[in-house]
Amino acid sequence: MTGDEIREVFLHFFKEKGHEVVPSSSLVPLADPTLLLTSAGMVQFKHYFTGEAIPTNPRLASCQKCFRATDIESVGNSKHLTFFEMLGNFSVGDYFKKEAITWAWEFVTQRLELPTEQLWITIFLDDDEAFGYWREVGIPKERILRFGEDDNFWGPAGETGPCGPCSEIHYDLGPGIGCGKPECGPNCECGRFIEIWNLVFTQYDQQRDGRRLPLPKPNIDTGLGLERTAAAIQGKPSVYETDLLAPLIALVSKLAGKVYGKDETTDRAIRIVAEHGRAVTFLISDGIMPSNEGRGYVLRRVLRRAALFGRKLGLEEPFLGELAQAVISQMGHLYPELVKNRDLILSLIEAEEKRFEETLSTGLAILEDGIILIRRKAVQLINDQREPLTGFARRAAKADTAEASKKVASLAADVMQPIRSKLAQMATELSLSPAAALGMQMALTDGRIYERLEKLESDLRAATKVDIAEVSKDGLQGLNEHASSISGKEVFTLHDTYGFPKELTEEIAAENGLTVDFEAFEEEMERQRERARAVQKFGFVDIATRFKLEVPATKFVGYECLRRKTQVTGLI
Repeated sequence: MTGDEIREVFLHFFKEKGHEVVPSSSLVPLADPTLLLTSAGMVQFKHYFTGEAIPTNPRLASCQKCFRATDIESVGNSKHLTFFEMLGNFSVGDYFKKEAITWAWEFVTQRLELPTEQLWITIFLDDDEAFGYWREVGIPKERILRFGEDDNFWGPAGETGPCGPCSEIHYDLGPGIGCGKPECGPNCECGRFIEIWNLVFTQYDQQRDGRRLPLPKPNIDTGLGLERTAAAIQGKPSVYETDLLAPLIALVSKLAGKVYGKDETTDRAIRIVAEHGRAVTFLISDGIMPSNEGRGYVLRRVLRRAALFGRKLGLEEPFLGELAQAVISQMGHLYPELVKNRDLILSLIEAEEKRFEETLSTGLAILEDGIILIRRKAVQLINDQREPLTGFARRAAKADTAEASKKVASLAADVMQPIRSKLAQMATELSLSPAAALGMQMALTDGRIYERLEKLESDLRAATKVDIAEVSKDGLQGLNEHASSISGKEVFTLHDTYGFPKELTEEIAAENGLTVDFEAFEEEMERQRERARAVQKFGFVDIATRFKLEVPATKFVGYECLRRKTQVTGLI
């Protein structure tokens, strides 16, 4: 089955069971301040579950567009997506666990024809009712596993709302996939088991204070991930290899001149570009505009992450428009808003990509300079430690006990080798560009650090007596502290002055073995907010009464001309 066929078969199956098929709602939740974006199929039915409204049919089914911002940084591995399609059947106070479980099993085994020996079930710890119904449809008890709240309790979608215990259907891709451990099973993170369907037994309404009140009528809320189900049916180890995403992977590979499946670093970048390109297209089609806050910031962050990884693939010119065209061609027949908003989608992507190209060039240059400085600090720290350590070696050389000799040898290994290894790692693995590598090489050459370390180690090994307490390990500690972190002030400057997202700074830093001081970054952000608040206290009313401007009526002439010489009447 193709992805389109799975979608069609699902909706037809539940129409046969008396469900009303409802079109997907927007990625922008309607009148729901608790949610940034639509993250689940039940979002558009939330007011039914809480009793605020009554549906025309208590049985509903849909294929919902979803976006989960929490998964942005996870995208790149073989299973995570930000944008995905969620098939779901819903009962608003009508049927409950028995029908939901029976129909789910009927659909996956008879309509999708998935082999029963590769299907596993998980339930909430104390949900004996669900356990009984799964046994009734023929699931062996050893294939029904119990898990706690982190795994088998769903919701709410936001801070408040409907929630309840859930039961999941997992598909086993086989022992050739994943960790290979004997204890491997559903909920293992290795990728062997795919969670394809989540049946949520909505029994509670979570309050802002954390209390869960029983709903007047229990409801059913299910989610069958289309991309994951396609992977199971099509026998693919990854959602990116299904017919839903493989064409986008192929397009990115072609644009970049790369072969997918040869190198994991390259594959990860291709997956990120393909997935984010699809997500951006759908976000804009639902009216989300790039900005520095809220939904607009999510859009801008995803688009810029795609542009960044495109550059890593060698795509120096704007390319995301071509990806958006492919998404519209592939999915426009299902989501007409893609076709309707084609011009807006393409023009916005082009403008944002060009804008980010300038930001990216500036930001990367600043980051590279910063990383070079960090490494030079590391070299200086080692040089600063040379004199006290060699002086200690000379003092230690006056004794000749075998025990002391062993301690000195141990000291040389414990203190000096990690420093040498760290510097070697910096010199060979952590450079962002030829410029950064050259900076590191110059710093090392200038300090002749390797020769000094060799001499220091030789002095230490020649010593025959040592008092371990006298030896300072501050050099190694300082190296770790100063040479492995980008300061919060630098991150703030990139973010505030150049529009470089802090998440991209963190990602680039991590690839170079560095961390980011986000605590200091937040302090800088708070200082900026205080400055902004102070500016807002500007006493305009007082000044306005002091200066009375006599300004005649003006006429807008922008429709007739593009330039007009004029005169400043007054300034406040």
